[in-house]
Formats: sequence, C-alpha cells, structure tokens
Amino acid sequence: MNELKILRELGFSLNEAKCYIALHKSSPMTGYEVAKKAKITRTMVYDILQRLERKGSVNVIEGNPKLYSAVSYKKLIASLRKDYTEKLDDLESSLEKITREVDADNYILNLSNHAEMLNLIANAIKEAKREIYLSLWDSEAALFENELREADGRGVKIYIFSFCKMPFDFGVQFTYKMKNANMNFPRRRIIGVFDREFMVMGEGNSSINEIGITTRNIMLMEMSIDQMLLDIILLSTLRNGGYIWDGIDVGEYYYNVQRFFKSIELPADLPLRVDE
Repeated sequence: MNELKILRELGFSLNEAKCYIALHKSSPMTGYEVAKKAKITRTMVYDILQRLERKGSVNVIEGNPKLYSAVSYKKLIASLRKDYTEKLDDLESSLEKITREVDADNYILNLSNHAEMLNLIANAIKEAKREIYLSLWDSEAALFENELREADGRGVKIYIFSFCKMPFDFGVQFTYKMKNANMNFPRRRIIGVFDREFMVMGEGNSSINEIGITTRNIMLMEMSIDQMLLDIILLSTLRNGGYIWDGIDVGEYYYNVQRFFKSIELPADLPLRVDE
C-alpha cells in the first residue's frame, strides 16, 4: 500500500498508519472495530488511537463506547505540510546560523585605526586564560604592562619576542635589547595570539597608515607563532655566535646579520623584507 509507506515516511508508526487508513475507509468506529479492520491487537489499539488524537489525525466522539473518526485527508495533509515546512524553516535557520559561526572563525577582519588595534590587544590580554604570544616593542609593552601583569598573576603563560628591552621582567622574554630600536625601525609590526583562539596583527608606528587585522583563523595563528619561533631561533643563534650583544644599535645589527648570513652561505638573492 503506497499510502501506508508514505505515512510511515512522514513520521507515522506502522500501526498508526494502519489505524488511520482503516478509519479513513470507514468512520466512525469503536476501538474494537479499528483493531479488527487494521489487523492489530485490541490491547494496543487504544494507545495507538490516543497517539493519533494527539497528532491531530483522529477525532474522538465521547460516548459509551467511544467512537473514533479520521480527520479528513485534506486537513491531515495541510497539517503535515505546515508542520514540515515549519521544521524545514527552523532547520534552515539553524544551519545558516552554524554556517555563519563557522565562517566567522575564518574571516579576516580589518581594523580601522591604531587605537582600535591597541584596544583589542588590551582586551584580549584581559580575557586570556592559558597563554599569550606577543611580538611587540617596548613602547607598546608599556601600554599593556598592567594587563599583562594581571594575566601573569592569574597563571597565564606569556611569551614575548622583541627587538627592545621590556619595561618589566615577568613572562618568558626573548629580546635583542637593541638601543633605540622602536625609533630606528620605520615599520614596527605587532602580533598578539591569545589562547590560540584569537589574533591581532598591526603596525606599531601610528604615523604609518596601514590597516591591521584580527582573525580566529587557526592557520594564520599558527603561522604567526611559527614566525615568532623563527625570530627567537635567529636571536639565539646570533647571540651565541657573538654577532649581537645587549645595547647593539640598528646599524650594527644589520651589518652583523649580513655577516652571519654569509657565514652560513645563504644565497645573495634572498627575498627582501618590506623594510629593506
């Protein structure tokens, strides 16, 4: 029976579908008659008829005995169509929301100005729960000192890379301690990764009109941490090789980095940095 199959696909149990079809063919009937026509046991039929009544598929005529009649097929179909349309609309809305949330994790959002970037970093430090990765300069580090001190106090692991000496001594620091570094580098990139869930990147020099970004994209956060690790490895290699020292100035730094690159036979045609 095609109608039996379709009713089951629309959420009716086998016995519910049998009872509705029996009543549709002949209404009203007693529960005993429904059981006989639908070929199900009398012990089951009344529970099934109650379920159909709750679904709005069967009407009950009170009396002794009770009589049952099927809701007209047009009314049933209209009710099912409305119910499924509403459910599909709800599903579409829920899936759309999930899609927006998933997409939001991969968005790269532009920051309108330098002040917005600093404010985002300060707030992210306040909200960090596990770890903070920062590549920054002493002038900005001073701006975030209170927030970083509080984060350190609540057990957040703080990793800092900088060309400058930091204005505080907590956190795990890897610094060149370069003389007047923040005044001698025209471009001063700042990167902050917080709990590996949120990242801010921008230009520390407020006189440079450059758009910063923020994102929750995992790939970009891991790339930023990888860059910080490479900076730390180069710093350690240069220091251990005697190429740099505390208080080195920018000119000496560039000269000695080139000496080091030659010593390890790097090719002369390496890609240039933007500030080169």
